[in-house]
Amino acid sequence: MESEVVPELTNRRVVAVDGGTATGKGRLIEELSQLMRLKGIPVVYLSSGSLYRAITYAALGQVRWRVDRAKKMTPAQLLKLARDRQVEMHGGMVWLDGAPASVDEQLKSLGVGNAISSVASHVEVREFVNVLTRRQVNEFDGFVLIDGRDTTHVIVPDAGLKLLLTVSPEVAAQRSREHTREEIIARDAADRAHKHGALRHPDDPGPDVIVLPTDEHTPESVRDHVYKLMRKVWPELPEL
Repeated sequence: MESEVVPELTNRRVVAVDGGTATGKGRLIEELSQLMRLKGIPVVYLSSGSLYRAITYAALGQVRWRVDRAKKMTPAQLLKLARDRQVEMHGGMVWLDGAPASVDEQLKSLGVGNAISSVASHVEVREFVNVLTRRQVNEFDGFVLIDGRDTTHVIVPDAGLKLLLTVSPEVAAQRSREHTREEIIARDAADRAHKHGALRHPDDPGPDVIVLPTDEHTPESVRDHVYKLMRKVWPELPEL
């Protein structure tokens, strides 16, 4: 099985946001993209995690929603499913079966959150997602905001601004619709143990990555702080 060629990043106006379960990375990107649109700044929001969720959803459907069976699928089986079910990304949105994927009914449906770590552990699957994501970055003429678990050091290590969001398991459990405190701890531990594309620990975030705790901050305060960080990198951006 040949690996796809990872495209060179030609658009460097990228903010990469890593973080574990319920750290607020998705909410941050949504809030930030809305703020930028109100200011007339061209921006698109990408989520590599949504691509993994789409592949996991397809895998679960293939094995009659048995999480244990989905976890045992081989990289070749998963990639064939991803291509057969047309897992793609258009305009920042994840598509499945030729149409935009539903977040609630598909990407966050029962079982996806518990199987996704195993599906995403395969290097071949990660390469597939990385290629799709970088192609989207290059296709957009504007700022690109990306969230995930290995965005800053695998998908776009060449991003202009790189962040790692953190939160305690207790606060994460209060925020999450899918996981208990114990499940969050287990999932983040599994993601940090990945051989490829592991979630970075805040004690070792990687080169030029800013660690940002979110426990005691509102989505709006995190958004405003990150926008100010963006203005340091891209001073042409309008004031907050």
